[in-house]
Amino acid sequence: MSKWSIKGLPDIQVLTDGGYAVFLEVKRPSGKQSPEQKEFEERCKKIGAEYYVVRSIDDCQEIGL
Repeated sequence: MSKWSIKGLPDIQVLTDGGYAVFLEVKRPSGKQSPEQKEFEERCKKIGAEYYVVRSIDDCQEIGL
């Protein structure tokens, strides 16, 4: 990410044809979110956006992506 991006911004942002946002934070199996990532997740959920921590392609398929 660029040094000017929002702190905690997830690795992948998806805008669907239906007009809603899905945010994906990609982590290794043992990876943990930073405090900024957790804060961004909470902000997303408050406004009704979807946010997921994914660790594999299988995780993405489970949520329908």
